[in-house]
Amino acid sequence: MARHKEFDQEVALDKAMELFWQKGYDRTSMQDLCEHLGIHRGSLYDTFGDKHQLFLACIDRFQETAHESFYSILQETGDSRELLERFFNRVIDSSIDNASLRRGCFMANATMGVAVFEPSVASRVEAYFLQQETWFYRFLLRAQKNGELKGKQHIRELARFLVNTKQGLHVLAKSASDRSTMDDTVKVTLSFLF
Repeated sequence: MARHKEFDQEVALDKAMELFWQKGYDRTSMQDLCEHLGIHRGSLYDTFGDKHQLFLACIDRFQETAHESFYSILQETGDSRELLERFFNRVIDSSIDNASLRRGCFMANATMGVAVFEPSVASRVEAYFLQQETWFYRFLLRAQKNGELKGKQHIRELARFLVNTKQGLHVLAKSASDRSTMDDTVKVTLSFLF
């Protein structure tokens, strides 16, 4: 008879993501994960597999939560400039919170860590950035159809520019002495587009 799992898998996954986020993939051991999640090693292996498989599940989970937290704004109706400004303000708020916890951006950390040399990690990270590009592309295409963008812009190139701007804000938050530096970046970005 199979044993009943005595923990919420989503909560455990969020806690694992938090630990990977704080310590990085390389510095997080299975023992660290067991202690942080309050789960026995056997249950952790039975549910998520090894550390690598758990990390992959955390990357997938991060992508889901990023959409809920940020990109859903870009799907709302309304003035495109205001929506993008709200989006970037939320990115800045999140970046400042993450910087105060000394953890930066989860996906940027995954991109720069040793784990990205694993093909399964690299492909997920690449898919995440391509998904960001797609969300921005759809948003910009709608703004262009509504006549809200300046001039004749190449939407795909702009989408890639916005991905870079978003990721840059996450990195900048780790070293900026105050929010105004990031606000200036957003101001210039918006003035370029609208």
